[in-house]
Amino acid sequence: MKYIIDSDILIYFLKGQAKVVEHITKLETDEIATTIINHTELLFGAFNSEKKKQNLELIENFLDKVQILAFCKDSSYIFAEQKALLKKQGKIIADMDLMIASIAIQNHGILVTNNTKHFDRINKLKIENWST
Repeated sequence: MKYIIDSDILIYFLKGQAKVVEHITKLETDEIATTIINHTELLFGAFNSEKKKQNLELIENFLDKVQILAFCKDSSYIFAEQKALLKKQGKIIADMDLMIASIAIQNHGILVTNNTKHFDRINKLKIENWST
């Protein structure tokens, strides 16, 4: 099973947070993935930072080594189903986060995030937090 790393955990890793670094470095690169949504969020953060060139290089060096999972037709189906369910429950979350979760569900992965309270709302999503 793949660990799908959310943006917050990726940032902790890139900043050298010990617990996150320990978890990630224990795994083989084929056990780690992230989503195209997280890739986009990280790039935006780099482009929006004062150290754009340095941050882009750091991000690209890491992301070149892991699989980037796409938002596909199956992910779209999961997204729509989960969004309707969350809406009925009054527990709606941001579309980008729901897209990340849908990709994780579609790929039978475990989403590694510090935002467990937020992602706990999503049916069928397996999550872990490596930062605590």
